[in-house]
Amino acid sequence: MPRYYPVNLDVRDKTCLVVGGGEVALRKVRILRDAGARVVVVAPDIRAKLKALGGVELRERPFRDIDLHGAFLVVAATDDPVTNRAVGRDAADFGCLVNVVDCPALSNFIVPATLRRGDLAISISTGGASPTLAREIRRRLEPQFGEEYADFVDVLAEVRREIFDKVPESERRTELCRELAGEKWVQLLREKGRDALRTEMLKSLSK
Repeated sequence: MPRYYPVNLDVRDKTCLVVGGGEVALRKVRILRDAGARVVVVAPDIRAKLKALGGVELRERPFRDIDLHGAFLVVAATDDPVTNRAVGRDAADFGCLVNVVDCPALSNFIVPATLRRGDLAISISTGGASPTLAREIRRRLEPQFGEEYADFVDVLAEVRREIFDKVPESERRTELCRELAGEKWVQLLREKGRDALRTEMLKSLSK
């Protein structure tokens, strides 16, 4: 198995092709659409749930290599191994990033199991060895990182900008950022809310 290089991709306004019209394709389309991609779906049979999504271009027919023109990223998510192999091979020839669902050998990237809380994304990967284990670890982490972490990350981003505007010493900036990432601040958010957290964090900068 390859040793993968972890990376977060900016797919905003980029054409991302999903080949497949079932439940797996639906999950992939939602993630790409929510990340701001221009999503194109190609399949001879597209489920009603997928058709009901807004902001997605649907091509209800078999995949053709012309569908790859202009694609930045490609996901092969059909239940037909022959089609998946063809998509993977053709997409690689076109120089696209390609993921063939459940087949790392035909992919040049894999998708980790990801726990999302707003801008916080905790990704778990086994390098394709056991996606089930990655999903199980994500499930175990969910209670530790509740929905409040979305607000926590937002406030941290605001305060971090204040730190970089007002604190000239790099070592002090690093120290403050480390202190403000502590668990006590998450607890303050849980107990008193977002506005109180921001106020107390900003106060701490003058100490």
